[in-house]
Amino acid sequence: MKIIGRIIIVLSCTFLFLIPISGQIQNKINKITSDQLQTGFITPPDSIRTSVYWYWISNNISKEGTVNDLHAMKKAGINRAFIGNIGIDHLPYGNIKMFSEEWWEIMHLALKTATELDIEIGIFNSPGWSQSGGPWIEPEQSMRYLTSSELVVKGPQTITQLLQKPNEQFQDVKVIAIPNVMREELMLTHKNAVIESTPLLANLGRLTDNDPQTGINLPEGNSVSISFKSEKPFTARSLTVHTTRAPFMADAVLQVKEGNNYNTVSQFVINRS
Repeated sequence: MKIIGRIIIVLSCTFLFLIPISGQIQNKINKITSDQLQTGFITPPDSIRTSVYWYWISNNISKEGTVNDLHAMKKAGINRAFIGNIGIDHLPYGNIKMFSEEWWEIMHLALKTATELDIEIGIFNSPGWSQSGGPWIEPEQSMRYLTSSELVVKGPQTITQLLQKPNEQFQDVKVIAIPNVMREELMLTHKNAVIESTPLLANLGRLTDNDPQTGINLPEGNSVSISFKSEKPFTARSLTVHTTRAPFMADAVLQVKEGNNYNTVSQFVINRS
């Protein structure tokens, strides 16, 4: 609640600074009637530039479709469009290859029709979502991103094995061996601990099933205590809380039982509101 309070204070100060400016333009606003505002939205004047990205996707373009698109834009009050030639995975490609003679004919028709309709046209400087690719770029010249594959082994031992490539266009960067801190015996779950709650809640095993689609229902507005009792001494390195996709906000307290007392380790807010 302290954070929310600070936000309100900051916004209040901002509004105070804006009040004198609002007073200067108040007379101009009063001269515009509600009918004029409505008309301006329904039929925007040519002085208002409404822009869109006009994606030509996976070579699926045609002269007729291009002309129809532009007339539909004009009817909707759109008077500026940026053409981007985009490819989408798993979408079948059409027959109009970029920079082919037919592609240039469609581009010329688009520019001619747009001029007749008083629609400004911009063109991406090259194809692709990033605007920095094209069919002339070889795989070894393209932008890269780091990816990885993993092999789980049990040591100590000496091992010689070919690692699986994450994909075909892959260049080795580095092989790193790290302790596997995510293995099951190092994680406190419903498999090696007893999970209880007050009040009694159903499906507590979903808390640690590593499935973001499952969860438990907490009673709204009430305090809930969830305890993990391990079968044998357990050293916890960290606590990670993943919420489901449903909106959720709560003040949380993490405690550990030492003897007959509970000592607070951390207090934090879970906010997915």
